Amino acid sequence: MRLVVSFLLVVSAFLFSAEVVLTDIGATDITFKGFPVTMELNFWNVKSYEGETWLKFDGEKVQFYADIYNIVLQNPDSWVHGYPEIYYGYKPWAAHNSGTEILPVKVKDLPDFYVTLDYSIWYENDLPINLAMETWITRKPDQTSVSSGDVEIMVWFYNNILMPGGQKVDEFTTTIEINGSPVETKWDVYFAPWGWDYLAFRLTTPMKDGRVKFNVKDFVEKAAEVIKKHSTRVENFDEMYFCVWEIGTEFGDPNTTAAKFGWTFKDFSVEIGE
Repeated sequence: MRLVVSFLLVVSAFLFSAEVVLTDIGATDITFKGFPVTMELNFWNVKSYEGETWLKFDGEKVQFYADIYNIVLQNPDSWVHGYPEIYYGYKPWAAHNSGTEILPVKVKDLPDFYVTLDYSIWYENDLPINLAMETWITRKPDQTSVSSGDVEIMVWFYNNILMPGGQKVDEFTTTIEINGSPVETKWDVYFAPWGWDYLAFRLTTPMKDGRVKFNVKDFVEKAAEVIKKHSTRVENFDEMYFCVWEIGTEFGDPNTTAAKFGWTFKDFSVEIGE
């Protein structure tokens, strides 16, 4: 979850050879393993900070690093400082498409949508953090923000201290591929009726690193069940638009004034079914 973050094509970016580096808040498009994605150094709730941070693509992998301190928040009551990420598709808050014609797509027309990610994360001082993926389900395909009637669906593969918002309303079991083998996984499902309807799937056995492959459509179909049961504001979910697939790490809590952490995405791909 996050407030509006303006899209800047390049902010403090240095390009040499195949390498692209962001050293300040902003975003840029890259081609990662043949897929058009946008990488965004996203500190949406940070007003100011000191220290070093960067988001780098070297042609083979995407890496993030932060060693920041004296953090001042835009909203001191928020549990999240930011969400350094990559995304594939159209991100409403940025009003930007990474370069794919596949998304947005109506939920009723969403094919099998397999995402593969090879990742690892690290952090110091018991930092509140997650490894979370998400999409926005919107009423129109070209929205530049979201509001009541729209839906955020998150899929948390790892969390430390940081927990999903809202209340646990359900449980979900599905088979995904982990490090090359099919594994039955269990997820807690959370829901909150905020400025938009928020859902989060939290893996009950968090994974700090690994290679995962899963069908996003499985989570969207389960989300449809939860929305039908718990939402009073979403109408015609099947006619809404699946916009994007975002991958990153939310971090921080209201007491976090320093953060040292990072992650590496070694592989990313999307396979679309018939």
